[in-house]
Amino acid sequence: MNEFIISVGIDIGTSTTQLVFCQLQIQNVSGFGDIPRIEIVNKKIIYRSQIHFTPLLLEEIDSNAVKEIILEEYRKAGMKPEQVMSGAVIITGETSRKRNAKAVLHALSDIAGDFVVAVAGPNQESVLAGKGSGACELSEKTGKLVANLDIGGGTTNICYFQDGKVVDTACLDIGGRLIKIADGRITYLSTKIKQLLERLNISLQLGDIIESTNKEGMDKLKTLAEYMVLILEQSISPHSTLEELELMKTNQLITSERVPELIVLSGGVADCVRNRIEDKFIYGDIGVILGDALRASKLFQEKVYVSSHETMNATVIGTGNYSLEVSGSTIEYANCSLPMKNIPVIYFDMEEDRLSLLHKEIMLAVNMHRDEDDVVQLALASKGLKCPTFAQIEQIAKEIVIALEPELKRNHILLLILEADIGKALGQAIKRILPRGTPFLCIDRISCHYGDYIDIGIPVASGKVIPVVVKTLIFNP
Repeated sequence: MNEFIISVGIDIGTSTTQLVFCQLQIQNVSGFGDIPRIEIVNKKIIYRSQIHFTPLLLEEIDSNAVKEIILEEYRKAGMKPEQVMSGAVIITGETSRKRNAKAVLHALSDIAGDFVVAVAGPNQESVLAGKGSGACELSEKTGKLVANLDIGGGTTNICYFQDGKVVDTACLDIGGRLIKIADGRITYLSTKIKQLLERLNISLQLGDIIESTNKEGMDKLKTLAEYMVLILEQSISPHSTLEELELMKTNQLITSERVPELIVLSGGVADCVRNRIEDKFIYGDIGVILGDALRASKLFQEKVYVSSHETMNATVIGTGNYSLEVSGSTIEYANCSLPMKNIPVIYFDMEEDRLSLLHKEIMLAVNMHRDEDDVVQLALASKGLKCPTFAQIEQIAKEIVIALEPELKRNHILLLILEADIGKALGQAIKRILPRGTPFLCIDRISCHYGDYIDIGIPVASGKVIPVVVKTLIFNP
C-alpha cells in the first residue's frame, strides 16, 4: 500500500488570511501477518498561497470576500474540493470574535472539502501555533521547557511545552494591528489600546498625524510598543507585579511557576523581528515598530532565543496532517453510534504515583480546551500504564468517570484513546461504574495528542478492531 492524499490548512486571522496545501504519503508499515498499521511516511507543502489582508466589515468578516480569496487560491493551486481529503479552517485572534465567525466557517466548509471545522479559541490557537512553529518539537528534542509566543495582529498566544506536551497556555490582547494607520493618520485604536494609552498618559487619538518624519508621533508609538513588550516579558515571569498584565489579558494568564528555558516566536510580528524593515508603516499598523521593540528587549538579551521554523505561517502549517491508525484488538465499547467524525482530542498524563490526582488532571485538561458555552464532544487520550495491577485499573476507571461526570450530563459519549495495550481491562472497569446503557468507547494502540482530531470508523474484524483516523498537526515541514 502506498497512497498520497491532499490536506489543506486555511487561517483567517486578525490581519491576514492564508492557505497551505500539503501532500501526505501513507503506507502500511506493519510486518507480514501483523494487524495493518497505516502511518504517514512523508509530508511536504506543495502550495503556499500569497498572504492576504483579512477583509472585514466593521464588526463582521466580509464572508464573500474571504470566499473569493479561497476560491482563487484553489484555482491557482490547481486544486478542486473533491481532491482534498482533510484539513482545517481556523479563525484566529480578534477575527474569531466577529459576529459571523461561525457562519463564515460553515460557508467555507461548503466550498473547500472535508474539513475539521472549528472556531479556534485562544487555547487551541496557542497550541496550533506552537506546533506549527516547531516549539513543540524543540521541547521534545531538548527536554526543556519551551515557550512559544505567537504574536499576530490582534493577540499574542502563549503556549508552554515540555517533552512535546502542552504544559500551560495564555493569551494577551497584544498585537501589531491594534492600531491601524493609513495615509499618515491613525484610523483605528482598539479598546484595550485606548485603556493602555490612558494608563501610560500617552496622547494618541483617531485622526492624529503619524508619519516616520513626525518625531513626536513616532516617539509615542515606540514608547507604547516598548511597554507592550514589557507586558509580554512579565507574562512569562512567575513573579509579575505589572498591573497592566491583567488589563491586557484575553482569557487567562500563565499559571506555571517555572521560567521558560527556551523561547520561540511566531506570527506576523515575529517576522518583523527576524527581518529589519525600514518602512515602519508598510503594513498599515504598528507591527514593524512592535517587532523593533521586541528585537531590543530583555526577552532576547536575557533569554535564549530560538529562531522558529515558521513565523507568518505557523498556525496555518499546524492544521493539515493526516495519520491513519487501527486500534488494538483488546478494546471495549458499548451503545456507540459509529462512525464519528472530527472529535477534538484532550491529552492527560497517567502516572503510577499520581493516580489519586488523575481526576483533577483530566478536568484541568478539559477546561483548558473549552471556551465559554462550548459543548462539543471530546475524546480523552493518554499513554496509559504498561502493566497496571487490577487495583490500579479500578482506580483509573473511577478517576476518569468522576472527572467526566459533567460531560456525561451533557449526554456526551465517554471516549478514551490509549497507547498502552489496556483498552479492554480499563473499558470493562469503566463499564461496571457507568449507569447501564451509558455509551462509551475505550480503544488502545492509538497514539494521539492534545490538539489532534480523530475520526472513529465502524468496527471491523467481527467487531474486534476499530479503524481510527488521527488528524494531527504538521510542524517542521
